[in-house]
Amino acid sequence: MVIFALLIPVVFGSVAMAVDYGRLLHERQQLSNALDAAALAGAASLPNDPAGASAAALAYARANDPEADPAASFWCVVASTGSAKTVATSQIPSVCDPGAVAGAKCNEVICAVPCIPGSGRTCNTITVTDDKNVPFAFAPVIGINTGNTGSLASDACRGSCGAQSPNPMDVAIVADRTSSMSDQNITDMKTGIKNTLLTMSKDQQYVAFGTIHRSAPIAGGCQTNPSGSATTGPWIPVPFSNDYNNPGSTPTANGSSTLVKAITCLNKSSGFGTYLASPLKAAARYVLGKDANNLASLTARAGTARKAIILETDGQPNESNIAGSTSVDSAGDIGSSIVSTACNNLKAVAADAKDKDILIITVGFGSANTDSCGGGVLVRDVLAAAASEKSPRVPSTASNDCQSAAKRDAENADGDYFFCAASGTELGPIFVSAINAISGNSRLIRIPG
Repeated sequence: MVIFALLIPVVFGSVAMAVDYGRLLHERQQLSNALDAAALAGAASLPNDPAGASAAALAYARANDPEADPAASFWCVVASTGSAKTVATSQIPSVCDPGAVAGAKCNEVICAVPCIPGSGRTCNTITVTDDKNVPFAFAPVIGINTGNTGSLASDACRGSCGAQSPNPMDVAIVADRTSSMSDQNITDMKTGIKNTLLTMSKDQQYVAFGTIHRSAPIAGGCQTNPSGSATTGPWIPVPFSNDYNNPGSTPTANGSSTLVKAITCLNKSSGFGTYLASPLKAAARYVLGKDANNLASLTARAGTARKAIILETDGQPNESNIAGSTSVDSAGDIGSSIVSTACNNLKAVAADAKDKDILIITVGFGSANTDSCGGGVLVRDVLAAAASEKSPRVPSTASNDCQSAAKRDAENADGDYFFCAASGTELGPIFVSAINAISGNSRLIRIPG
């Protein structure tokens, strides 16, 4: 009896080691899984919405572990110079912009620069950190009531995340410049598009430019000069460009670039209506090379370029009847004076383009968020349906009418490929968001020690 009594602490200690320590390892793994999910969820909102990133990280962590309470911090992750293990400053601010590179942590592949959101800073990586106390069942007998998982952290990045060559993309931007757009909104839109180009890598991301309605390029002059006809002139007057900015720690617009000049001289058109299916179809055919493009004349890039179209419009279609096909494989325009048919044509063209692996981003501007496509269907819903899926079998949606700043913020932060704007000044950040959405998904990384 005495020996048994003396052995009780040993027995409970052994049970504690087997059961309680096993539970501690299980809880540690559960917390690690929760933090991984939290980091990936948070990164999806970067670089434009760090507050949303923190909120999403907290929500996903608690969805996986109700007791989780992670802290969030941010980084700008760019390429390393290699064996020198210093920051490749050529990727700042195009990939992200921490403001300064002090405190960078580097290995031979990437550098992580501490990044405090706000004041123009953009961060592409979030770190979520947490620990957890785990109550023990048997160890209290030997005086140990709880264990701790230790501090755990997960890091997730969105975009190129330090790759020396950001993912190659072929992007056609199609902007509405019809008479319903005010002069000021067109001016602001042009500024926004040009500022967006400064966030891109001209060596990897080739950009073509189209307009609604058609253009009549002037030899040696304005490539986006409005056409005097609804049926003549190209929808995509500006070919793919790889010279739109001047490289450097702070890129500047290349004023001699055909693309930059064409955006600068873009003027409002008058008459001839707002066509939607035809310019989208023309853009799809152009990026796929079904209509001649200039990609073969530009520098080849490693990997397969992602094909994408950004389509912005400010209202319901106003088209003439043009007999044609909604198939991207078939050349020629398509139009309908019946609004509902024109809207359905847009969705059909978009569906075919998406089937051909083109990513489509749509932007509803101004009255496009309240106009009708007939039959109780709104233009914004059609634009959202035309946009690519948020994730497999999860469509993009227009969740509200975008008639307040809060509603627009909610719509533009939901992670899908439909955006909305009320003024030209709002278009700039949306074009940047669109490019970020194209450039890559979120993925887990490891911040260098």
